[in-house]
Amino acid sequence: MPLAVLATVTLLCSCALAQTDQPIQVLLPPPPAGWQIAFPGLVFRVSSRDASGARVEVDAALWHEPVGLTCARSPNVPILAWPWVPAGERSGGVPPGSLRPAGGAFPRCLRDWKGRTVVELSWEEGPAALVLDRAAAQGADLARFNAARLFGYLGKRSDPWKVDLDKAAQRIAEGTFTAWDLDDLPVKDVSLDTGPGTWFLEDPLEPPAGAEGGAVSFGAVAVGAHRLFSLAGAVWRVQVAEGEVMLMPGP
Repeated sequence: MPLAVLATVTLLCSCALAQTDQPIQVLLPPPPAGWQIAFPGLVFRVSSRDASGARVEVDAALWHEPVGLTCARSPNVPILAWPWVPAGERSGGVPPGSLRPAGGAFPRCLRDWKGRTVVELSWEEGPAALVLDRAAAQGADLARFNAARLFGYLGKRSDPWKVDLDKAAQRIAEGTFTAWDLDDLPVKDVSLDTGPGTWFLEDPLEPPAGAEGGAVSFGAVAVGAHRLFSLAGAVWRVQVAEGEVMLMPGP
């Protein structure tokens, strides 16, 4: 680990109880190729938590360069980057929360980037960061939590978005979390009558699929609400239940 990053981590570990805020630079991951085609006006809403536990947010229109904000000077601060498209862009925009976020944690994800120390986010660690953020919202003391375990457990899943993240966050807030709390959500293979085109769900880890005969198919979609997007800009809402699948106009 580079000396500058090591010094930061050492300071945080020795001062976990004396929390203050500090500025950080957050490096965003490249959006999936399909997202770049479908959403030319894509923006990221980057969020962290300050020393009081309140959310700190800033919008970043460019993902090629780090974006600055503040976060608590404490271990295990969740950092999230929610993709969204402002109103006025294709299909009237895509509000925050419609697409899954990238994520990471401070200081866990500190890296050297072109001579600068940044918090580097990834799509793969978005689920774990979201669990930490939801646990923080429920009053969890994340400075005392073994976040490396959580990132490790979810990192072994082929798609951690298909895990019951709400249950994991609740167990962390209660102080009872174990690996056994990472339950898989029920899933269902779906076929949707969308018409022609290439389509993708809100999950950046799920590859796009081409429609055949006017229908597009996805395997093992988690039960619940989803968004379906086409490269041409169309948006649908999808409700997946164990007994049926409903396709409704978006956003």
